[in-house]
Amino acid sequence: MDKEKSLKRNYAYNLSYQLLAILVPLVTTPYVTRVLGPEKLGDYAYTSAMVSYFGIVAALGTVTYAQREVACYQKAREERSRTFYEILFLRLFMVGIVFAAYCVFLFLAGTYRVLYIIQLCTVLSWAFDISWFFQGMEDFKVTVIRNSTVKLISVILILTLVKSRDDLWIYAFILCFSALLGNMTMWPFIKKYLCRIRRKELHPLRHLKGSLELFVPVLSIQIYTVLDQTMLGAMINTTQVGYYAQTQKIINLESSLLFSLTSVLMPRMTVLLSENKVELANSYYRKVVSFGFMLNLPMTAGTILISKYLIPVFFGRGYRECIPLLRILSFIFVTQGIGQIAGTLLIAMKRQKQYTIAVTAGAVINLICNGLFITRFEAKGVAAASVFSEICIEIMMLHYIRPTFEKGALKEAFFNYLPPTLGMSLVLWAAECFLEVNLISLFILGVSGVGVYSLLLILRKDIFLKELLHKGGRGFR
Repeated sequence: MDKEKSLKRNYAYNLSYQLLAILVPLVTTPYVTRVLGPEKLGDYAYTSAMVSYFGIVAALGTVTYAQREVACYQKAREERSRTFYEILFLRLFMVGIVFAAYCVFLFLAGTYRVLYIIQLCTVLSWAFDISWFFQGMEDFKVTVIRNSTVKLISVILILTLVKSRDDLWIYAFILCFSALLGNMTMWPFIKKYLCRIRRKELHPLRHLKGSLELFVPVLSIQIYTVLDQTMLGAMINTTQVGYYAQTQKIINLESSLLFSLTSVLMPRMTVLLSENKVELANSYYRKVVSFGFMLNLPMTAGTILISKYLIPVFFGRGYRECIPLLRILSFIFVTQGIGQIAGTLLIAMKRQKQYTIAVTAGAVINLICNGLFITRFEAKGVAAASVFSEICIEIMMLHYIRPTFEKGALKEAFFNYLPPTLGMSLVLWAAECFLEVNLISLFILGVSGVGVYSLLLILRKDIFLKELLHKGGRGFR
């Protein structure tokens, strides 16, 4: 193991995968939305949401917990091997219980049974998932290369095999089986990190308490990210779920840039805080916050302004209801982005209690707002509830990290990138007065927005941008 791992290198690996994750839907989403339609895609989104509840129990909070624990023993081969085997056995035990419960669920399920049977592949994939170990070791190369290969294969299969609305089951099988295959291909690369541990030295249950502490927040997060689709489908219909799920895809695509950084930040912060290097951890925090606002502020404004062009071009006809959804959900870029950073820091500091309080409160707020808004506003009500709950979670998490991390970093970064965001917005708003809704106009708006924003940063001699461009990102080392 290298003594000094490069956060920049890990971010580059993870960003390359996230960029691929962006490019793949850019190819497949316009295709499947036209071939399958909102109703069929809504059926798949609804059943996937139901299956994900089993996934929460199967993981039992071990993903984030395991990543953090492995990070603590990066330099201790025997201890990290023991930790790996113990957590693995605990996960396998839980997956076994969930698999049995899912079989009972299949027997009782009436509607969508074919889709639920296909998603058995998803249930099995949880047993083979060891990405948490490589993330804890800050080795993102393995997960990126393996998953990228599988994802590219799945794209080819979707474009060649999914030809009509009757092919929904083929689309579902490709997605579910690719998840299983991606997890299985990581196993040959783990041997070099492990050594033999005698079975009597393994005590999987010692990780149960730590996993359960993170199980509650994982469950809460699932409530305000997946339960909204379940409630929408049950209270209205799966077509509304289709509109909402497809709009969320755009949000997830754009927010993946910051997620790439926060996912590699947690193991690094865990190591720094365990070594009591608080000043260096604060340095990373300032840079990540600046990076977050530099991306998320213009993404929020830009997405709102180009939504009436993006939806028809990207999804095709029949998705006009997604335009107001996208405008509402665009505010999640800022709220969720900062929330990801704050949540990552809380877990790295082992403040699970505060993390749990924040996300649980957000889940309760989201559940209440969904109940109040869905029947009247349908998918738009779910979108508004999601944004409001994210704001509440972010405020609470920022309050909890203040004793350790600098208070003024957020305010300074926000007001630093607000003026260029407003300048870009004025240009886009003016351009809309002369452009029709088509692919060329969307391209012009996209290039104009990025160009104007970048130019304004250069003219203002933005320090962070200068560091990224001229120093090769050495600030992330």
